[in-house]
Amino acid sequence: MNPAPDVEKRVARSTIRDSPVKRDIRLRGYQVYLIVDKRRFRCGRCQRPFTERDSACGRYQRTTERFRDQVAKQACQRPITHVAQEEQVGTGFVHACLYAWIEKKLEKKGRTLDEQAKLPTPQILGIDEFALRKGHRYDTILCDLESRDVLEVCEGRKKEEVVKLLERLSDPDAVRAVSMDMSASFRPAVAAALPNAQIVVDHFHVIQHVMKAFRKVLSSWARKKEGMILLHRKQHLFLRAKEDLTQGEARERERIGNRLPILEKAWQLKEALRTWYATATVADAAGQLDAWIKHVQQEGPHALREALSPFKNWRQEILAFFQFLPILVSNGFVEGKNNRTKAMIRQAYGYHNRYNLRMRILLGADT
Repeated sequence: MNPAPDVEKRVARSTIRDSPVKRDIRLRGYQVYLIVDKRRFRCGRCQRPFTERDSACGRYQRTTERFRDQVAKQACQRPITHVAQEEQVGTGFVHACLYAWIEKKLEKKGRTLDEQAKLPTPQILGIDEFALRKGHRYDTILCDLESRDVLEVCEGRKKEEVVKLLERLSDPDAVRAVSMDMSASFRPAVAAALPNAQIVVDHFHVIQHVMKAFRKVLSSWARKKEGMILLHRKQHLFLRAKEDLTQGEARERERIGNRLPILEKAWQLKEALRTWYATATVADAAGQLDAWIKHVQQEGPHALREALSPFKNWRQEILAFFQFLPILVSNGFVEGKNNRTKAMIRQAYGYHNRYNLRMRILLGADT
């Protein structure tokens, strides 16, 4: 490295050298340390000594940048304490590596870790909640469904907390659709903060809601005398999708259905809803849904009739799914992030510091 331009050429004879030791990443299981020779100069103008810059490790750093990045990547997937013990460093050092690495990654996306900063605005959003402590503490996750990226994780799930999160979007009018489950707090929050956005109920949650009712019908028949023997180790034939059954399994399911006509009717209604989602268009979706609801009311078992209330309360939001076809507006990506978050929480036996968990979620796709 060359001295600064304003340093005279006759600075110090041969210059004094510092040789600090820098810790580097392991090589074939062996710990590696680098000895970095750094020259010291004396300014020809003010006579103050200085050392040439260390661009490989950084100022005042005793480790290389790639070692700190490796520690940060491990901390994204494992508890900080576990990483610190394995690398024989302090937890504060691991946390600093994680913070710096995530800041560097988010900066490339034009974002920061600041919880008050403005967020980029995609056209299609996905929003959901996850439990930090089930039944007590919940956080809300906001995702960009176009680029499949996590935008932000905010504390709480109440209307005012979700509104505050959505107000951080840089251009709220640009949002076309928001995918969500049938949450009582998300709908009024989106209506207040994003009045031009169309709320879309995730089709997976709709089918899951009907499946819960169908499971009640199935389990009730499995406990009855006439169905106990027929359904012994055969309930999965009614729970799996029709197209996933082999020919032999389909024949066996049909044989059982002929013996239990009420269960067969419930299964047909469940499959009819799945077919509706797969084949309906924006022109005929409303009519087919009304026909299915009428069919359930007239011929469906009691458990399925009780499950019809969301189809009345969320009718427009359910039908909005077909307005954006062939784009599939779904919360599948958000649900995947939630599952990964739950796995991280279990692995760490819970997080007392939600800021550490938030950092991991924000950069989960890059680890």
